[in-house]
Amino acid sequence: MTEDSQAPLAVIAIRQVEKSTGASRNAFEQAAALKALGYRVVILAERGRRELAEAAGAELIRLKRWPFKGPFRRFWFNRRVQAWCRRHPPAMLVSHGDVETPDVVYMHNCVHLASQRIHGRDLPAGHEVAAIHDHVLEAGKFRRVAVNSRMMAQDLRTRYGIDDSRIEISYPGYDPDVFNLERASVGRETRRRELGVDDETWLIGLITSGNFTKRNVAGFVEMAAGLEQRLAGKCRFLVVGKDDFSPYQRQAEQAGVAERFIWRTTVSDVETLYGALDVFVLPAHIGEFGRVSLEAMACGTPVLLSKTTGAAELLETDHADLILESRDTQAWVARLEGMLEASDVKALGLTLSRLVGDYSYRCQNEKLRHSFLTLTAAD
Repeated sequence: MTEDSQAPLAVIAIRQVEKSTGASRNAFEQAAALKALGYRVVILAERGRRELAEAAGAELIRLKRWPFKGPFRRFWFNRRVQAWCRRHPPAMLVSHGDVETPDVVYMHNCVHLASQRIHGRDLPAGHEVAAIHDHVLEAGKFRRVAVNSRMMAQDLRTRYGIDDSRIEISYPGYDPDVFNLERASVGRETRRRELGVDDETWLIGLITSGNFTKRNVAGFVEMAAGLEQRLAGKCRFLVVGKDDFSPYQRQAEQAGVAERFIWRTTVSDVETLYGALDVFVLPAHIGEFGRVSLEAMACGTPVLLSKTTGAAELLETDHADLILESRDTQAWVARLEGMLEASDVKALGLTLSRLVGDYSYRCQNEKLRHSFLTLTAAD
């Protein structure tokens, strides 16, 4: 019997693991932390890339996927995980919200809160994600639930009555080898030329993985129109992400700022985009954390964030003026104008890069290992 086969088994249950999503990166970080603690790690998923799991020290096992949309496919995944764990009892089962566990649940989204903040209404009965989240959280079989912001923690306390002693706030980390001042600045001129932005023009950007409604791209277009009135011809606006651009392009055209916008899908060297910006904005109606904000700050880019973005919690003590209500367009316009015309805006970027130094992968992984150790010690 090999040393690895003698190690205690840790299972991470997540429906899909692909490097492009924050949830996937969290799962790989957890795998690496558990591996470092001496576990044999298995990731149970319906979709995923085996080589990425192996790079994190885990084995990927794909479970059969229910082919039809609806709440049942989430419950189906839970059943398949429970069946696998009955055959191979783990010492620890890490859930990502779709699976019941006696150990720890990592929640990435507040779907009920998101509906209320984005659309102003509750989710319909039988909503696919809400149904399984309600089932897992209301059952309360876990010892701990981990969330990525105080905003999420408050929602779980009030919505599900989960005691503070069972809630852990675990901020995501960033990769300092990729997101740093040097890499961002080296690529700045080249990226700006590629985007058609000259040295005399301020570039303001909203970079996200997708879901433009949630991230409030419509509000960003409104801001652009307001800034164009105040600083005519002096700004360009960049939107990066995977979603349908067309509604927002029409909005920009109707507002008379279409020629000021640049639209791009996601890129692998996103640090050069952060470096190309003069200000990064995330006016999200809700962003349970918003790792892009952390990455932008690590690159020395000044940020302006909505109050309903978890990453704004890092700014509350010393930079509360960088936090605004998502729907207060005029406040965003005024604050952006002030930032762009301030002589110390570059110094602000350097200050923010130092502020987030404690949230690198290395620092956060140390906290993650400690979290898993405390669960083990409680056994």
